[in-house]
Amino acid sequence: MMAVKFTNCSRDPRLVPNCASKQPSSPRDRRQPAANRRAAMSTLPRPQTHSHKTWRSLCPRPAPHSRAHSRSPHRTVCQSAASDEARVKFNDGTDTAFCPILNGCWQLAGGHGQEVFDHINEKLTAHAEAGFTTFDTADIYGPSESILGKFQEQWAASGRPPLQLFTKYVVFRGAPSSQDVSSAVQRSMDALRVKQLDLVQMHWWDYAVPGMEDTALALADQRAKGRIKSVGVTNIDTPRLEKILDAGVPVVSNQVQFSLLDRRPLNGMIQLCRERGIKLLTYGSLGGGLLSDRYTEEPKKGLLGNPRYSNIDLNTSSLKMYWRVADTYGGQDWYRRLLLALRGVADKHNVSVANVALKWVMEGGQRKGSGVVHPIVGLRNTSHILDNARVFGLVLDQEDFDAINGVLKEAAGPPGDIYSFERGYV
Repeated sequence: MMAVKFTNCSRDPRLVPNCASKQPSSPRDRRQPAANRRAAMSTLPRPQTHSHKTWRSLCPRPAPHSRAHSRSPHRTVCQSAASDEARVKFNDGTDTAFCPILNGCWQLAGGHGQEVFDHINEKLTAHAEAGFTTFDTADIYGPSESILGKFQEQWAASGRPPLQLFTKYVVFRGAPSSQDVSSAVQRSMDALRVKQLDLVQMHWWDYAVPGMEDTALALADQRAKGRIKSVGVTNIDTPRLEKILDAGVPVVSNQVQFSLLDRRPLNGMIQLCRERGIKLLTYGSLGGGLLSDRYTEEPKKGLLGNPRYSNIDLNTSSLKMYWRVADTYGGQDWYRRLLLALRGVADKHNVSVANVALKWVMEGGQRKGSGVVHPIVGLRNTSHILDNARVFGLVLDQEDFDAINGVLKEAAGPPGDIYSFERGYV
């Protein structure tokens, strides 16, 4: 199969420009009639349904006219998203306690239509009120930092629990000086309207440019000065992460692409993170929407009702990027089989396909779990909030992993280590 050649515009799959602005519908929370779905799923035997504590039993919704319902429909989300026990902490002793599922703000960089900006304050509020209080942004995500800064200022003024704002320092060319690093930190502090940044994640595009460890140490110096709570990295491969750690940088996280379509973190990164106490923050875990009910329940757009796959609606930059990965390194028929397997597991547990895809990532692809993986999901559609909360109550058994991993064995996915083929190393 021909390898994909990535140009500079696709260095980060969250920054590919030029897509239609029409927002896709959100069928995660609605189901088609069972007869229609059974017809599409005729090739997959249905497993028996097992009794289990469902999310609904743990977190019942209030009556439609109750006081809680009138305040905000998203405040009914299971408190597991906001509880102290569920919160995640870094290994550097800071007091940052973040949500196990993060809100990604890459859609504010462009390529996802105007809809993401419409009523953005209400969308941010809905996520935060539901317990999803951790937002991931970057200095290159357009107005993202400024939008979050205004929002967090209003949120803090209301006296509610603090938000966690994670940003990035992206180096595309040339080694920055320590003053450059300090200035970049100050710009992010000003944009986010905070006196201290919760987490700054360094992205180093070109390994051929010297100075990566020195730049990471400069960020560590900013931490020592109290301007940064924690230092992380983004898209750094396994051997170079070890080098940065061995240089004395207190790295607490690495943000990488990880999904059922792209399983490169399983090639050593997850093991290193376990050994060194590092959190793996993952983007693309739903493949821009490819790993959701949308493509199993809408025959007009979905693959199950369309064997030629000619009408996949790739109307965002994320969908274009992740479909290219799925099509190149698995193929269209393989992707269809993966959706069938996910649909079967989802129906077994009465959850969505997206729930299953996220849980597989959080568990690191195995039943005993990784304990270090925390996915980042987009925030443009608030109808996904309640559905995402169901992931916390979902428990996949060995039968589920066998069904999913059996399909994964048929396609290796992108080769190499973290971000290697994007950099042109594979």
